[in-house]
Amino acid sequence: MSAYIHPAQAIVREVTGPDRTGQISASPSADGRWDFSLIICDTDGQVMTDLTGVIAPSDVSLVLTVLPLEVATMSAWGGVPPMAERRRKHPNLYTKWTEADEAALVERFEAGEAYDDIAGALGRTAGGVKARLVRLGHLTAKEAGWPMGSLRAAADA
Repeated sequence: MSAYIHPAQAIVREVTGPDRTGQISASPSADGRWDFSLIICDTDGQVMTDLTGVIAPSDVSLVLTVLPLEVATMSAWGGVPPMAERRRKHPNLYTKWTEADEAALVERFEAGEAYDDIAGALGRTAGGVKARLVRLGHLTAKEAGWPMGSLRAAADA
């Protein structure tokens, strides 16, 4: 099955709040589905939300029906587990990066270690590892999976 893709079709939006910058993008992929990305960073460039994947055109109405209901449900329960519970998995979640942390990050990255492995070793999330590598200039925003570019640069503009 082949799908005709209009190359000019793409959705790219940026939203800035008092303490967050976000971007959402969607573009057609070769198989006819939409590549989708929603990334939200705090003022330090730490990725706080990273939703990426694909959406089949035939699923759009279902996504539009289900997603708002589920987000409302999560909001009713506070949205996320308590910080103590989240820090059991990622002990350094939302903590400031030290120079030693950054040096270890760069060393592991340059050695070719996987993002998830680096994140586990440093007590961070893979998204947080990528965001710091972008901020330090060791990854481009595109390499990190951010189709519009660096959120931090956009926030500073």
